[in-house]
Amino acid sequence: MQTTSTDLAQHAMVSTRVLYSRLRSILISILLAPAAGLAASLGAVVTMGVLRLGLGIPTPVELFGDFVLKHIDVGTFIRLLERFAPHSKTGPLSLALLGMIALGVVLGWLYAVIALVKLPTSGYRPARREWLTASAFTLAMATLGIVLFWDELRQNLFGLTVGWATLVSALGLVADFAIYALVLCLAYRALLPKVARNGVAVVVVQRRQWLARAGVAALTLGTGAGTLGLVQGYLQEYASYDGFSPAPPNGFTPPITPNSEHYVVTQNTIDPTVNTDLWRLEIVGLVGTSGSYTYAELQQLPSTSRAITLECIANEVGGRLMSTAIWQGVTLRTLLEKHGGAQVGASYIAFSSVDGYTMSLPLNEVLAEEPLLAWQMNGQPLPYRHGFPLRVLIPGRYGEENPKWVTRIVLTDHFVGGLYADQGWYHGFLHTTSRIDRPAPDGQVVLGSVTEIGGIAFAGNRGIQQVEVSVDGGLTWQIATLQPALSQDAWVLWAWPWKPTLAGAYTLMARATDGTGAVQTSQKQGTVPNGAKGYPVIQVTVA
Repeated sequence: MQTTSTDLAQHAMVSTRVLYSRLRSILISILLAPAAGLAASLGAVVTMGVLRLGLGIPTPVELFGDFVLKHIDVGTFIRLLERFAPHSKTGPLSLALLGMIALGVVLGWLYAVIALVKLPTSGYRPARREWLTASAFTLAMATLGIVLFWDELRQNLFGLTVGWATLVSALGLVADFAIYALVLCLAYRALLPKVARNGVAVVVVQRRQWLARAGVAALTLGTGAGTLGLVQGYLQEYASYDGFSPAPPNGFTPPITPNSEHYVVTQNTIDPTVNTDLWRLEIVGLVGTSGSYTYAELQQLPSTSRAITLECIANEVGGRLMSTAIWQGVTLRTLLEKHGGAQVGASYIAFSSVDGYTMSLPLNEVLAEEPLLAWQMNGQPLPYRHGFPLRVLIPGRYGEENPKWVTRIVLTDHFVGGLYADQGWYHGFLHTTSRIDRPAPDGQVVLGSVTEIGGIAFAGNRGIQQVEVSVDGGLTWQIATLQPALSQDAWVLWAWPWKPTLAGAYTLMARATDGTGAVQTSQKQGTVPNGAKGYPVIQVTVA
């Protein structure tokens, strides 16, 4: 049987390796390295998503976002919120994710330069230099991430304590970057052109090369689809209720706000869903005896119930970001006494939450407010969005200083920075405020009939002594009737009957006097960064 020249060519065996020119090798690396980088980046993203949704470990993208937020001022923060509205949280995170993927693509070139693989290669197994380069990439990126995000690593979606959360988050970074480096190393080697070894037909080499490159392409497409799926899963848990504050029905605010209607604001894209089997409350620092409590042990402590009103620092004059609930828990003073009290030199107290949030205030000021560590809200376990399993309530302070999902209390001799404090937000006592709930703004009032003007007033634990109403833009004032406050720390409901005798447009205003005798200021001030001030003003028409 004769063999044709074509058959001989297809089954030729290559026994020598002719290296490409330097220019040709550079051009091939320029084309193939970013492809390997893309596959590696998407593989790392899938790993991050699985760890985030499956184990509650924060992703590098989230850690980067938390880090940046602590290092910008409040003005920049507000500008970013406005720029990305209505996607103020997901927009920046999406850009950060795309930026991370792009960086991973670029690092493919750096890997190719350092690995310095001679082309064509003789096989699919990375050489020692390639493995060392991948290991160096893992070590360098993980070390940089851990050092840079050290203060952010303490968070865990499922409620691990600060120490364990820090360790697990650090290991998560190592896993993320190790997957990136491993895929980069293997994919780059798979994509490179191969030379046939002795005894191997060229056609076999070409077929294997095609299959290897198809495999890298399939991996890239698969991890890309996985990334999209994980992003969708992430967004399904998005805290879209941020800023929730429903208006009272018919202008009548109930003394106690139902849990489902209590205003809620969160810094998180996804709020924690704490597992009480993992969660602990730790008492550490300059305290007589350190200790920790499980959720069950915590509820065995002496508890008390109290009506406390919360107001967000972003609440505008006359705004709805304010609510009142009956909270049950142990007082901070009782808890500290069980641990021997504060040591000499303990001048600050810092609270840490499972979502990484930290807040610090002078210890004496906090204790003077008689704060409560609450595990119940209106007779029910704390809802997740309100801080389950435990939150701090410090009467007289804005909501940002009443942290949720608390896991550690530290007594210290220095101020501990946090998100809002580092940005430059106000962290003093809240301002006296009032609100007109009825009649509705721009509404109509019937001439000659009695219309009740009513609303709420609040001054933290200073209480409310008096509320005055004006229907002529502040020229004259009438004293409203106050309902008894549910506690010194709760808002007061007020009302005044008005019987207009002339038709026309009217400007209604209100002002409150707190328990110390200080009158609410008329000086207008916006919410950023020191909290709103000024009288509530609405316009109505009498006809």
